[in-house]
Amino acid sequence: LLDWLAVEFRDGGGSLKILHRLIVTSTAYRRASVERETSNALHDADNLYLWRANRRRLEAEELRDALLYIAGRLDAMMYGPSFQDFVIDKPQHSPHYEYHLADPDDPRIHRRSIYRFLVRSQPQPFMATFDCADPSMQVDKRTESYSALQALALLNNGLTVTMAKHFAAKLAKRGGTLDEQIARGFYEAVGRLPGDDERRALVAYAAEHG
Repeated sequence: LLDWLAVEFRDGGGSLKILHRLIVTSTAYRRASVERETSNALHDADNLYLWRANRRRLEAEELRDALLYIAGRLDAMMYGPSFQDFVIDKPQHSPHYEYHLADPDDPRIHRRSIYRFLVRSQPQPFMATFDCADPSMQVDKRTESYSALQALALLNNGLTVTMAKHFAAKLAKRGGTLDEQIARGFYEAVGRLPGDDERRALVAYAAEHG
Protein backbone atom coordinates (compact mmCIF):
# COMPACT_ATOMS: atom_id res chain seq x y z
CA LEU A 1 0.00 0.00 0.00
CA LEU A 2 2.82 2.42 0.83
CA ASP A 3 4.54 1.64 -2.44
CA TRP A 4 1.30 2.27 -4.34
CA LEU A 5 0.76 5.56 -2.54
CA ALA A 6 4.33 6.57 -3.31
CA VAL A 7 3.73 5.95 -7.02
CA GLU A 8 0.47 7.92 -6.89
CA PHE A 9 2.32 10.75 -5.14
CA ARG A 10 5.01 10.74 -7.80
CA ASP A 11 2.60 10.55 -10.74
CA GLY A 12 0.40 13.21 -9.17
CA GLY A 13 3.20 15.75 -9.48
CA GLY A 14 4.30 15.48 -5.85
CA SER A 15 1.15 17.23 -4.61
CA LEU A 16 0.43 16.59 -0.93
CA LYS A 17 -3.07 18.03 -1.38
CA ILE A 18 -3.90 15.42 -4.02
CA LEU A 19 -2.42 12.66 -1.84
CA HIS A 20 -4.41 13.79 1.20
CA ARG A 21 -7.62 13.94 -0.84
CA LEU A 22 -6.99 10.43 -2.13
CA ILE A 23 -6.52 9.09 1.40
CA VAL A 24 -9.41 10.83 3.16
CA THR A 25 -11.92 9.98 0.42
CA SER A 26 -10.96 6.31 0.34
CA THR A 27 -13.38 3.66 1.52
CA ALA A 28 -10.99 2.42 4.19
CA TYR A 29 -10.56 5.90 5.68
CA ARG A 30 -14.32 6.54 5.84
CA ARG A 31 -15.34 3.27 7.47
CA ALA A 32 -17.38 3.41 10.67
CA SER A 33 -15.99 1.99 13.90
CA VAL A 34 -19.18 0.08 14.73
CA GLU A 35 -18.46 -3.61 15.33
CA ARG A 36 -21.16 -5.86 13.98
CA GLU A 37 -21.53 -9.61 14.22
CA THR A 38 -20.09 -10.41 10.81
CA SER A 39 -17.57 -12.83 9.40
CA ASN A 40 -15.05 -9.99 9.53
CA ALA A 41 -15.42 -9.73 13.30
CA LEU A 42 -14.93 -13.49 13.63
CA HIS A 43 -11.91 -13.78 11.34
CA ASP A 44 -10.16 -10.46 11.94
CA ALA A 45 -10.92 -9.26 15.47
CA ASP A 46 -7.76 -7.11 15.50
CA ASN A 47 -8.83 -5.32 12.31
CA LEU A 48 -5.58 -6.02 10.49
CA TYR A 49 -7.40 -5.74 7.15
CA LEU A 50 -9.14 -2.46 8.02
CA TRP A 51 -12.71 -3.69 7.60
CA ARG A 52 -13.74 -1.05 10.17
CA ALA A 53 -12.22 2.08 11.67
CA ASN A 54 -10.22 1.62 14.84
CA ARG A 55 -11.78 3.37 17.79
CA ARG A 56 -9.69 5.92 19.64
CA ARG A 57 -10.32 8.19 22.58
CA LEU A 58 -10.28 11.95 22.30
CA GLU A 59 -7.06 13.60 23.37
CA ALA A 60 -7.19 16.35 25.99
CA GLU A 61 -7.20 19.19 23.46
CA GLU A 62 -9.91 17.55 21.37
CA LEU A 63 -12.02 16.94 24.47
CA ARG A 64 -11.76 20.57 25.56
CA ASP A 65 -12.58 21.84 22.06
CA ALA A 66 -15.56 19.46 21.86
CA LEU A 67 -16.95 20.81 25.15
CA LEU A 68 -16.77 24.36 23.81
CA TYR A 69 -18.19 23.41 20.42
CA ILE A 70 -21.16 21.47 21.73
CA ALA A 71 -22.01 24.36 24.07
CA GLY A 72 -21.89 26.76 21.12
CA ARG A 73 -19.05 28.78 22.67
CA LEU A 74 -16.03 27.75 20.58
CA ASP A 75 -14.20 30.68 19.02
CA ALA A 76 -12.98 29.31 15.70
CA MET A 77 -10.83 32.35 14.86
CA MET A 78 -7.53 31.30 13.35
CA TYR A 79 -4.08 32.71 14.10
CA GLY A 80 -3.35 35.55 16.46
CA PRO A 81 -1.88 35.53 19.96
CA SER A 82 -2.32 32.67 22.39
CA PHE A 83 -4.77 32.80 25.29
CA GLN A 84 -4.05 32.28 28.96
CA ASP A 85 -6.45 30.09 30.92
CA PHE A 86 -4.80 31.02 34.23
CA VAL A 87 -4.22 34.02 36.47
CA ILE A 88 -0.64 34.96 37.35
CA ASP A 89 -0.31 35.39 41.10
CA LYS A 90 2.66 37.17 42.71
CA PRO A 91 4.33 38.15 39.43
CA GLN A 92 6.89 40.26 41.30
CA HIS A 93 8.45 37.12 42.77
CA SER A 94 8.35 33.58 41.46
CA PRO A 95 5.04 33.64 39.54
CA HIS A 96 2.26 31.24 40.42
CA TYR A 97 -0.02 30.18 37.60
CA GLU A 98 -3.44 29.74 39.17
CA TYR A 99 -5.65 27.86 36.73
CA HIS A 100 -8.59 27.63 39.13
CA LEU A 101 -8.85 31.44 39.24
CA ALA A 102 -9.51 31.78 35.51
CA ASP A 103 -13.10 32.59 34.59
CA PRO A 104 -14.47 29.70 32.43
CA ASP A 105 -17.08 32.11 31.04
CA ASP A 106 -14.43 34.50 29.70
CA PRO A 107 -14.78 34.44 25.88
CA ARG A 108 -11.05 35.09 25.52
CA ILE A 109 -10.29 31.51 26.62
CA HIS A 110 -12.89 29.94 24.35
CA ARG A 111 -10.47 29.55 21.49
CA ARG A 112 -9.22 26.19 20.22
CA SER A 113 -6.73 24.47 22.49
CA ILE A 114 -3.97 24.73 19.89
CA TYR A 115 -3.74 28.43 20.85
CA ARG A 116 -3.42 27.74 24.58
CA PHE A 117 -0.43 29.35 26.33
CA LEU A 118 1.68 26.51 27.71
CA VAL A 119 3.46 26.91 31.03
CA ARG A 120 6.31 24.43 31.03
CA SER A 121 6.78 24.47 34.80
CA GLN A 122 3.11 24.05 35.75
CA PRO A 123 0.77 21.97 33.54
CA GLN A 124 -2.93 22.69 33.38
CA PRO A 125 -4.59 20.24 35.82
CA PHE A 126 -7.68 19.53 33.72
CA MET A 127 -5.62 18.83 30.61
CA ALA A 128 -3.10 16.76 32.57
CA THR A 129 -5.92 14.60 33.94
CA PHE A 130 -6.69 13.56 30.37
CA ASP A 131 -3.06 12.72 29.57
CA CYS A 132 -2.07 15.94 27.83
CA ALA A 133 1.63 15.82 27.01
CA ASP A 134 3.99 17.32 29.58
CA PRO A 135 5.20 20.60 28.00
CA SER A 136 8.49 20.43 29.90
CA MET A 137 9.74 17.39 28.02
CA GLN A 138 9.64 15.74 24.61
CA VAL A 139 6.86 13.17 24.33
CA ASP A 140 6.85 10.87 21.32
CA LYS A 141 3.60 9.09 22.27
CA ARG A 142 0.95 9.99 24.79
CA THR A 143 -0.16 7.64 27.51
CA GLU A 144 -3.79 6.59 27.76
CA SER A 145 -4.89 6.26 31.34
CA TYR A 146 -8.37 5.64 32.75
CA SER A 147 -9.09 6.89 36.24
CA ALA A 148 -11.85 8.16 38.48
CA LEU A 149 -10.25 11.61 38.31
CA GLN A 150 -11.32 11.89 34.68
CA ALA A 151 -14.97 11.24 35.52
CA LEU A 152 -14.78 13.68 38.44
CA ALA A 153 -13.20 16.33 36.23
CA LEU A 154 -16.04 16.02 33.72
CA LEU A 155 -18.56 16.36 36.54
CA ASN A 156 -17.02 19.11 38.63
CA ASN A 157 -14.49 21.13 36.64
CA GLY A 158 -15.47 24.78 36.25
CA LEU A 159 -15.17 24.67 32.46
CA THR A 160 -17.33 21.56 32.07
CA VAL A 161 -20.01 22.85 34.44
CA THR A 162 -20.13 26.22 32.67
CA MET A 163 -20.29 24.64 29.22
CA ALA A 164 -23.03 22.27 30.41
CA LYS A 165 -25.11 25.30 31.43
CA HIS A 166 -24.59 26.91 28.02
CA PHE A 167 -25.45 23.63 26.31
CA ALA A 168 -28.69 23.30 28.30
CA ALA A 169 -29.60 26.91 27.52
CA LYS A 170 -28.95 26.33 23.81
CA LEU A 171 -31.23 23.29 23.77
CA ALA A 172 -33.97 25.11 25.71
CA LYS A 173 -33.78 28.06 23.33
CA ARG A 174 -34.57 25.79 20.38
CA GLY A 175 -37.77 24.74 22.12
CA GLY A 176 -39.58 21.43 22.05
CA THR A 177 -40.54 19.02 24.78
CA LEU A 178 -38.05 17.82 27.37
CA ASP A 179 -37.88 14.48 25.58
CA GLU A 180 -37.09 16.18 22.27
CA GLN A 181 -34.44 18.42 23.83
CA ILE A 182 -32.73 15.43 25.42
CA ALA A 183 -32.76 13.47 22.17
CA ARG A 184 -31.31 16.46 20.30
CA GLY A 185 -28.66 17.08 22.96
CA PHE A 186 -27.70 13.40 23.11
CA TYR A 187 -27.28 13.33 19.34
CA GLU A 188 -25.11 16.45 19.34
CA ALA A 189 -22.91 15.16 22.17
CA VAL A 190 -22.62 11.48 21.26
CA GLY A 191 -23.43 11.36 17.56
CA ARG A 192 -26.41 9.02 17.82
CA LEU A 193 -29.91 8.98 19.24
CA PRO A 194 -30.31 7.65 22.79
CA GLY A 195 -31.62 4.17 23.41
CA ASP A 196 -34.87 3.70 25.31
CA ASP A 197 -33.11 3.04 28.63
CA GLU A 198 -30.80 6.01 28.13
CA ARG A 199 -33.67 8.30 27.20
CA ARG A 200 -35.77 7.31 30.23
CA ALA A 201 -32.83 7.79 32.59
CA LEU A 202 -31.99 11.23 31.16
CA VAL A 203 -35.61 12.39 31.19
CA ALA A 204 -35.95 11.37 34.84
CA TYR A 205 -32.66 13.08 35.72
CA ALA A 206 -33.58 16.30 33.90
CA ALA A 207 -37.05 16.33 35.47
CA GLU A 208 -35.47 16.19 38.92
CA HIS A 209 -32.41 18.41 38.48
CA GLY A 210 -33.28 20.64 35.52
